Amino acid sequence: GIELQGPLQAKCRNAFTSRGYSESKLQNDVVGELKAAGLVLDEEVLLESWYLIDALVEFSDGRKVAVEVDGPSHFIDMRPTGSTILKHRQVARLDRIEVVSVPYWEWNELKNSETKQRYLRVKLSNGQIM
Repeated sequence: GIELQGPLQAKCRNAFTSRGYSESKLQNDVVGELKAAGLVLDEEVLLESWYLIDALVEFSDGRKVAVEVDGPSHFIDMRPTGSTILKHRQVARLDRIEVVSVPYWEWNELKNSETKQRYLRVKLSNGQIM
């Protein structure tokens, strides 16, 4: 790849990472349920690719999964926008981290903490025992 030098690299990094960050009620709810499920995670993690992800869950076997809480602005007609697809793809390829999306309409259908935690465990398990 192309490696930028000194001040230009710093300017590009600042431009890429300085977008306004606003935590949503949806994101707070998802992260709260991840914690309630006893999962080990960090919130608002800036990755080596310079992408900011909502939560990074780390499992005892060393596996890491990025959890992206995707609200209405991430979709057009319930299909991911191009920028959302690109972010998920680049995080998976550049950072070598699996990305799990929590779409707002799926989350809004879940009625209580138990069903929310079950939903998250299924999303994060990817066929593996948790």
